[in-house]
Amino acid sequence: MTEENKNTGDNKSLRINGNVLFIGAILLVVVTVFVTFLVADSIYYNGGLFRKSENVSFAGEELDVTKVAKFQDILNFIDSSFCLDYDINEVIEGAIAGAVAALNDPYSGYLKPGTLGEYVDFITGTYIGAGFTYQDNEKGMEVVFVEAESSAGEAGIAVGEIITHVNGKAVVDYADAELDAIFAKEGNELTLQLQSTDGSVKTVTVQIKKVSKQSVFVTDYDGIMHIKITQFDENTGAEFAAAMEKIDKLECTGIILDLRDNGGGYEAEASAVANRILPEGLIAYSEDKNGRRLSEIKSDAQCINVPLAVLVNGNTASASELVAGAIRDHKAGTLIGTKTFGKALGQTRRDYTDDGSGIILTVARYFTPSGECIHGVGIKPDIEIALVEGSEEDAQLLKAFEVLKG
Repeated sequence: MTEENKNTGDNKSLRINGNVLFIGAILLVVVTVFVTFLVADSIYYNGGLFRKSENVSFAGEELDVTKVAKFQDILNFIDSSFCLDYDINEVIEGAIAGAVAALNDPYSGYLKPGTLGEYVDFITGTYIGAGFTYQDNEKGMEVVFVEAESSAGEAGIAVGEIITHVNGKAVVDYADAELDAIFAKEGNELTLQLQSTDGSVKTVTVQIKKVSKQSVFVTDYDGIMHIKITQFDENTGAEFAAAMEKIDKLECTGIILDLRDNGGGYEAEASAVANRILPEGLIAYSEDKNGRRLSEIKSDAQCINVPLAVLVNGNTASASELVAGAIRDHKAGTLIGTKTFGKALGQTRRDYTDDGSGIILTVARYFTPSGECIHGVGIKPDIEIALVEGSEEDAQLLKAFEVLKG
């Protein structure tokens, strides 16, 4: 081997050894960082960083880390020093509820464990019962409304009748809680004795089951159809479509869409109603927290072809304002009544079925076809007219008839 070759061999050996040293240094750094992380996790987080399900983190550009440390210290202080009995899970639930409440948004809220089902029943327009509502009467329960598609409706219970006995026992002898429990247990079969307005008595049997509340009511006033929508439940769109199918077969000369005291409900159900009323075009659109468009609600070409009046008031809100705003922007009808509530925020719900809890969170702003967000502003009707307190005359409804009759 020549001297030159010998030198070349030494250089290769040096390069190989150098690579080994470099890789070793990297491994040493990685191991050191990992060990340091383990030690820090053990000392400061009690190993919590490796328990993903138990690790709570806070984020945000304006996050004050001292408050995070304070929160953890308070929990530690409670754990180490609080001398009375307490349930740590109740403490956590309180913290969760407090976090949502601190958003200061009246439309966001935390559903504590066990209340999710009740909320879902409310928002979907369903409940457990016989299918009637009542008011207290000295003789018992006076029926004020009966759901047509319910056990009560099938049994022939009528408005004005008084339920005097339940399962042979006088209603007046029941404690309120006891009576509520009987009518709230799904599967119960009850024997009811009723007294009609003429004094006659009848006995019927009803079964307690899930009832879908009716939300669309139609009254025919000599060709002018008064359509009252109480809330946009999960069946409202289908109910409205069925009502319109019947109306289309009649000699309809005008429609009064009554959205008074309608606090909203499902966007999809409101859009189904608006779609049937309006010509092809935009009904509404929504944007997220960054102003990005989340959705566009559109109408197809099918629409009504008779004059339309829409009744609104201060309790017309949310999804019902979506409908009223679209009708206004499309100039498809005359709005009558008083200024609407002014809610153009959309919420989504996240369910935690393991304990029956959930969260409702505001996630979007809604805009009318013209690009207006009426949140906090409301919609001013074309014809402003208020109801006279104490008067039995519905001045707003009468004005709608006047407008439609020309």
